Amino acid sequence: MLYCTRCQVLSTDGDRCPLCGGKKLRPARADDPVLLLTTGEGESRQIAAAFDDAGIPHMERPLDTGSASSIILGQSRCSQTRVFVPFGEIGTARDVLTGIGFLHDGTDGTAPAEPPERKDGPEKTMGRGKRLAVCILSVLLFAVVVTLVVFLADGIAGRFKSLFH
Repeated sequence: MLYCTRCQVLSTDGDRCPLCGGKKLRPARADDPVLLLTTGEGESRQIAAAFDDAGIPHMERPLDTGSASSIILGQSRCSQTRVFVPFGEIGTARDVLTGIGFLHDGTDGTAPAEPPERKDGPEKTMGRGKRLAVCILSVLLFAVVVTLVVFLADGIAGRFKSLFH
């Protein structure tokens, strides 16, 4: 299995990361943290307790902890948590998940964890330069739209003001 160090997921097709589309994959090592699943906060506590009982090293990370709303308002009650286990423990972790009822039929516990599917469906991935160009163009277009809205609002306010003078 090939491993994306940036996303910490396994690539099943072998040439690109299923999340970021990057090509910088390397063979997975036994101690590499691998995204096993994403689940709700309550379920992640149950999974962590089961992993602790089984002696499986694991790590939980809240999803999107750096967003402005989570920084200002704190974590949401329905926040998602990503559960990571070392690559060498995936089979054992899947057996534990099956034993506590989090994995159902169709998983035999011998295959590595499936990476999460992309929500936006299959698409061609952009290179880093193209992504940067799109970001710069987006920022410039946003600045133009803001400028136009300000001038339009100023013009409307000026005409409204002239009605009273």
